[in-house]
Amino acid sequence: MVADGSVTVVRVTHEDRLARFGVGWLKRLFSVYGVTLEVLDPKKSGGRDELLEDFVSLVTTFAGRLYGMRSAEARKRLLAETGQCNGAEGGAA
Repeated sequence: MVADGSVTVVRVTHEDRLARFGVGWLKRLFSVYGVTLEVLDPKKSGGRDELLEDFVSLVTTFAGRLYGMRSAEARKRLLAETGQCNGAEGGAA
């Protein structure tokens, strides 16, 4: 679309939505065809910071799931001990 003149502006939320590598090359190619690239939310942190944020996000997600499973098992065990649940009902948590 850039080469045939169908677009004059390419808008992306983050540069890595366009391409993980080679964004500089694409910017030069776009400029040859008179197309501008607009990044709506420019990257404020470096690659290492972004990687660290992703890692913390993953750890947080899996920790939440792990503690959620433990919590569900503890509730089932407590209900079974108090006689409020016979163990066959309730389904998967």
